Amino acid sequence: MDEFNSPMVAWHFDVGNIMNYGWPEQWIRILGKRIAQLHIKEYSRQKRDKEGPGKGFQVALLEGDNNWPTVMQAVDEIGYQGWAITEQGGGSSPEGLKDLADRLAKIIAC
Repeated sequence: MDEFNSPMVAWHFDVGNIMNYGWPEQWIRILGKRIAQLHIKEYSRQKRDKEGPGKGFQVALLEGDNNWPTVMQAVDEIGYQGWAITEQGGGSSPEGLKDLADRLAKIIAC
């Protein structure tokens, strides 16, 4: 990535997807300023091990294996100031969307 030497080439970092390859906070520190967008997603290694890889994503924010305070500390350490998006189900009801927004706010506040 560094060889491109262009601000147009950057990393879309997915906190949930990386759980199969290591801990997100480690990768955040390694990638540092190369991260252009932060994708907030939960993942359960326990659910993955019992039910299969795709099932690890079927947990609500704050109910998986991400250590959000540690992840957000790493985000702060690299000086990330960009967008954060999420790909978690929130349901189609106002209550479900409020729950998702509240969970995301707790993560960002870590």
